[in-house]
Amino acid sequence: MRHVERSRFQRDVWKLQSDLADAESGLDRFGTILGRLAGKDGNMDSFAAEMQILRKLLKQLSVEETDEVDVTAKAEEAEEVILSAEDEISEKARPDIGEAPGDNATGKPTDDEILEIVRSGLQENKVDLYLQPVVRLPQRRTLFYEAFSRIRGPKGEVITPGQYLEVAERTGLIGTIDNLLLIRCVQLIRRVRQRNSDIGFFVNVSSRTLRDTAFFKQFVEFLDQNKDLKGSLILEFAQEEIDAATDTVRKGLGTLAKMGFSFSMDHVHRLNLDFHEVGKNNFRYLKVAAADLLPGGAGLPMDIHPDDLREALLRENIELIASMVEDEDTVIGLLDVEVGFGQGYLFGVPRPPQSVN
Repeated sequence: MRHVERSRFQRDVWKLQSDLADAESGLDRFGTILGRLAGKDGNMDSFAAEMQILRKLLKQLSVEETDEVDVTAKAEEAEEVILSAEDEISEKARPDIGEAPGDNATGKPTDDEILEIVRSGLQENKVDLYLQPVVRLPQRRTLFYEAFSRIRGPKGEVITPGQYLEVAERTGLIGTIDNLLLIRCVQLIRRVRQRNSDIGFFVNVSSRTLRDTAFFKQFVEFLDQNKDLKGSLILEFAQEEIDAATDTVRKGLGTLAKMGFSFSMDHVHRLNLDFHEVGKNNFRYLKVAAADLLPGGAGLPMDIHPDDLREALLRENIELIASMVEDEDTVIGLLDVEVGFGQGYLFGVPRPPQSVN
């Protein structure tokens, strides 16, 4: 009997050792997952802030669809999005795959069809991140990427901002898209900085986010938890939105500037600006269409001679970026007027992160 008891005891010990090894392996895998979500510094506060932001976004989206939403279901949905948001998008989700549905007459998707794709894409976490390089001229070295969003439909069709922006703006969904893009971009920056801390990322922020007082508070808290990324993340706003900014929006920009985040102004249609004031407000980049900067082009309204533009901007620590660069002749013209950065299809089309070097 003692021999039998010893044998049983030995088997129990072996099983306990095996269970312990499995538990330790599971803890290691769990720690690795949390480490990826928390970032290089292991700060789980930033992960918690992302969870809060995503819950808020999903709640806003759900409320727009119906007034009777199960709160528990929304929380479970948010958790699912958080766990999957860290994963990079599939190689199959390229801009040229699939076509959005359309009417028989034009072949283009109708507004209702686009709206349905946008809503389902937001609900099912199908807002993908695409990157387009911004290069230093004349070396053409990539120093920045601009983040764009692509939304995948239920049949694999992909719609671009040019297709959904107007519909999303009209239905109040553009803020949700922009902020999901911001969170994805922050997660990407965490991974990229482990290999290259010199790369910066432009991400568009809708003024709707700044005007929503309740949401903006969470937005600031989220960025505050990621202040270590302030050197890599540049928040971008359209010039017309800055021109029409309310006192609330300007106060919000001031808050972000005090936190150390820098800004970019895109879709610039006039340069008759007080550059000192622009620089003081922490705008470090102006994006102007290349055609408006070339000699003999239409040009933009400005209060100084075009030859003095670059020097005036550099005095205020502002860089000029020529957008929509599509051919070599344009590059030659930009070098003649000493534009320091370029962006456009000539240097690269928007692509998924895993296909970008």
